Amino acid sequence: MARTQAKVNKRSDVPRAVALRGRVGRPPKALAGNIEERILDAAREVFLERGFDGTSIDEIAERAPASKPTIYARYSGKPALFAAIVERSIDERMALGSSYTLPSGTVQEKLAGLAMAIVDRALKESIGLFRVTIGEAYRFPDLSCQFHELSRQRASRAVASLLADTIGSPATSAKRAPSKAATASAEIFIDLIVLPLLMRALMGTSEKSVRKEMPGFVRERVKIFLMLQAKTSA
Repeated sequence: MARTQAKVNKRSDVPRAVALRGRVGRPPKALAGNIEERILDAAREVFLERGFDGTSIDEIAERAPASKPTIYARYSGKPALFAAIVERSIDERMALGSSYTLPSGTVQEKLAGLAMAIVDRALKESIGLFRVTIGEAYRFPDLSCQFHELSRQRASRAVASLLADTIGSPATSAKRAPSKAATASAEIFIDLIVLPLLMRALMGTSEKSVRKEMPGFVRERVKIFLMLQAKTSA
């Protein structure tokens, strides 16, 4: 009877279960304050290695390290964890807009540097997650669409701000949405220069090959972009 009651209490009292687990296998004090980051980092690793179906909360908990009750107290399950990873990935990738410093040189050199910085970051941090998201689009179509739309919106906003600094296009601020003209210029920049390289990587071209062709491809596409900008402003 006592054992049965203990099981009931464990299922119904998640905070108590988390506290009890803390006595065994408690993470070092240095890790205690970043539980969310540990969970998301571990989940990302497992999702990229094993795909959605092959991922288990048990393995995520082991890698974090964190108890399963701790994870379930924050995320209802694998779909919620996957959505949180996608959201964080978008935020991190688009942080380029606030941390990136344009190189010195001509406008063409600055724009080429911007494009290569965006592609470089995506190759390092996002391609794997893009592949998993595409692979799960049939199961989570809303999440896949959200990933695409948020990526595009935030990329356009970040690029619009940097284009304003480079070629004097209509500026934007952190609190105000970019103008339609600035957004259009940013979307052309992304579609013409950045997206083709990322699509090659997504379709299986090796990162080494993409990086090898990137400088020449970007220089040529930047020339075309500037020609289009000149015609638009004429």
